[in-house]
Amino acid sequence: MTTLSQLGATAAKYWWVLLLRGITLIALGIMMQVWPGATVLVFAMLFVAYLIVDGVFTIIQGFTEGQSKTYHLVLGGLSILAAVIILVWPKESATVFVFLVGFWALIAGIAAIAGGLQLRKVAGSGWGWMVAWGVLAVIFGLSLILTPTVNGILSLLWIVSVWAIISGITLAMFSFVVRKAGTTLVAGGR
Repeated sequence: MTTLSQLGATAAKYWWVLLLRGITLIALGIMMQVWPGATVLVFAMLFVAYLIVDGVFTIIQGFTEGQSKTYHLVLGGLSILAAVIILVWPKESATVFVFLVGFWALIAGIAAIAGGLQLRKVAGSGWGWMVAWGVLAVIFGLSLILTPTVNGILSLLWIVSVWAIISGITLAMFSFVVRKAGTTLVAGGR
């Protein structure tokens, strides 16, 4: 069983990992804003590479599985086909991606609004935050569905980059809290 002192020693020793994660997210967020075109291209190439590797390994798995051979062969083939489609028609693939994210946001937003309204009778449930998130998700989803062009992709990229910067700052600040808490726990455990 881990004691509080041991937990504190671990936190005091490895607080810098959170700091590095935060700095990395801040740097990635800034790079996404400075080089949006390159970011989209790198993401697309990484996704294509993933689809190809996933497809190949799924097909290999199909040859090792007895009952689901056809399923794995078809799934692997579809994964590779999706990679080829993205390579041949990158702009059209990006538009489809924006539509998918837009519809997901729209559905998730409607569900959040409905759920939040159901929770409004429960004291302290935070239902207002859920409804607010739902409204923002609906607006975001509709904006992507109504403008599924390069602007939609750049909007997504901008949102992700802002999230990365804010998350990076949060992790970096939290790393110092972890360091202090760890040091305090170690000192208190002696």
